[in-house]
Amino acid sequence: MVSLIIGFIALFLLIVLMLVAIRIGVNKEKKELAEEPSVIHASGIYSVVRKSPRADLLRKRPAAEDIRKYLSGINVDSAGASLSDRDKERLACSFFNSIDENISQIEQGDRDGVEFYYYDFEGDDPVCARYVDKAQFVTRKDIFRHSILIPPFHLGCACRIKAHHGSENLRDTTELRMRPFLTLENPEPRLPDWTQTARVS
Repeated sequence: MVSLIIGFIALFLLIVLMLVAIRIGVNKEKKELAEEPSVIHASGIYSVVRKSPRADLLRKRPAAEDIRKYLSGINVDSAGASLSDRDKERLACSFFNSIDENISQIEQGDRDGVEFYYYDFEGDDPVCARYVDKAQFVTRKDIFRHSILIPPFHLGCACRIKAHHGSENLRDTTELRMRPFLTLENPEPRLPDWTQTARVS
């Protein structure tokens, strides 16, 4: 009889321990689920629909006052051509218009589910030509990790980022096919300093 009671007590304790273990497991799973969005955000997966790169890029780009202060101290562009006050104002305005255009392209791409973007040029850009090839591409995940991949890269930058929907004909570009911008050997993008200046055409 005593052994039967001890057996019931042992069974009862075993059931209690199992219930406690199940509860701990459920609570841990709930906690992991609650943390999942930040894990997704950090990896870049699905973040394309959730987070615009606007705020991050604007933190990394010079402010309007910094640009105007810099321009007030120079009289020639990077090629040595003289800059008038009107040229300098056009350079400053063009820089921020370009930021808006390129970010809008990515925000629209997020709504359309675009995964790849390529670079194009709206005119001659001798500065960017040394760093970026026309039709070179980056993934949305690359942009999530490195918002500095979004043009403009310098004052007077003619480089633009375009959404690749798969239907664009890129055969007339300098690249027969798109190729990666970031590689294992080049994990950080090599881009021009923003102070390099090309006249806005």
